Amino acid sequence: MASSLERFQIMMEEIGPSMPEIEAVIQSEESNWAIQFENQTITTLEWSEKPDRVVLSSAMGIPSKSMQLTVYETLLCYNLLWKETGGVKMGLAGPDGELMLLYEMYMDNLTLQDLQTILVNFINISSAWSVFITDEKGSLVAPNNENLDMLHLGA
Repeated sequence: MASSLERFQIMMEEIGPSMPEIEAVIQSEESNWAIQFENQTITTLEWSEKPDRVVLSSAMGIPSKSMQLTVYETLLCYNLLWKETGGVKMGLAGPDGELMLLYEMYMDNLTLQDLQTILVNFINISSAWSVFITDEKGSLVAPNNENLDMLHLGA
């Protein structure tokens, strides 16, 4: 019987040909991958054990100095809605760093179709937040409870 990592390796070999929106899948090291989508979004996937899972991450940009407080407050509030968002989290990659979108995908009964759905949802969420995060004018409205369905990651 194949290990969870071996099963995931097979899925990663199948994911590119099964999704036309994927331009490239690159494996760096035995258990890390990067997927580049046609919209130039890059999602990294890092294997982690105990429990077996893959952590998806995507850089979403750096807010302007004038928008930092608004953006950071909004993202902290979003993190608190973990039940509604399916466990999607936001993080800051160090002082003055990029904001990151994160999701832990557990391997229990994960199928290729589940992985496809999760990846599409993940890049859609990342793209939506990137627009809000990098808006210079503060004219965009942050996602709220009325449109959380679009921001829910669950497969």
